[in-house]
Amino acid sequence: MTTRGFGMGFFGKNPFDKEARTKFREEWSKMTDSEKLEFMNKRMESIEKHEDRFSVEAMDARCEAWMKMTNEEKQAFVEERKKAFESRMHTMQGHRHFGFAQ
Repeated sequence: MTTRGFGMGFFGKNPFDKEARTKFREEWSKMTDSEKLEFMNKRMESIEKHEDRFSVEAMDARCEAWMKMTNEEKQAFVEERKKAFESRMHTMQGHRHFGFAQ
């Protein structure tokens, strides 16, 4: 299990939407202490390995996964990303993260 499975995105530990954050909290609360420890150990291992999302290998793997998807799966993926981006932009504008007075 990785944090990406909980809707984590480009902005680090802040999930794009409230639903993802709620899902993560629910799943975390159901985990036993040993499962939580295993989860965090895996997370730390990936950090120590300096896994690069933009390496050739990582990009090839994502491309291969994309090509195996059906058109319906691709459409659902794109819609999910659009929704997450819109949610994030709405949140950022609401908190004036861009430094502009509204």
